[in-house]
Amino acid sequence: MIVAAFATEAGMRKAAADIRRGDPGFVETYMAIEPREAEDDGAGDGHMAGGSILPAVMLFGGIVGGLGGFLMQAYATTISYPQNIGGRPDLSWPSYVPTTFELAVLGAVVAGMAGYLLLARMPRLYDPVDEAECMRTAMLGFYVLVARPTDSARAHRVLARHAPIGIEEVAE
Repeated sequence: MIVAAFATEAGMRKAAADIRRGDPGFVETYMAIEPREAEDDGAGDGHMAGGSILPAVMLFGGIVGGLGGFLMQAYATTISYPQNIGGRPDLSWPSYVPTTFELAVLGAVVAGMAGYLLLARMPRLYDPVDEAECMRTAMLGFYVLVARPTDSARAHRVLARHAPIGIEEVAE
């Protein structure tokens, strides 16, 4: 894997676009600040136009939790253990509302936490790119590009054209 540090975000974006143009390898960027929205420079950052998929995951978790809670209560009061208390019907759905709501919220929260961890790749405790000297510059306000190219020599030539602060190769 090749790690390169750049002084400007624009330089890093141009280098990323050039590397992606001719190589199907993986390109990732690191910086100390949130990237500003730039015009489409052909970099193809891979971000969805609408933002994150996490709200949809949480909605799905909430629906599954609420539906599961409702069906669990309906099964318990109608099939598993029906009781005639005060003449109420077996399927007395108004009494299910509080528990159904609580389980819907629980399902959304659990799905949101699990989705966040998966999307952020948080269970990963170590990545060989952390050993690169260039990664330390990302914390100082510089911009770092990590490429896992199929053609390493071509990637070195492309990165050198964009005048990086430093280029180093890290074993994976």
